[in-house]
Amino acid sequence: MTNNHEKLLYNVREPIVCETCFKEYKDLDNPDIALRDYVKVDVGFTRIGIQVWCQRHEKNICHIDFGGNRPPADFRCLEKS
Repeated sequence: MTNNHEKLLYNVREPIVCETCFKEYKDLDNPDIALRDYVKVDVGFTRIGIQVWCQRHEKNICHIDFGGNRPPADFRCLEKS
């Protein structure tokens, strides 16, 4: 694995959020919380891949099937000084 730390920085371009949470959030008048803090998700490995689960509505948001492959993953953590 490379020592390139760039890929460990925040690079999210399109967040994965629960559609129901997003609709509820849009209906809030002047929310005092950011969408990223409103949405409550669990993300973890499953038998077939990775699942994103909405805690608030207890439903699947996304389940990525690896198709039996084991893609490389980088679990190193960069922390601000």
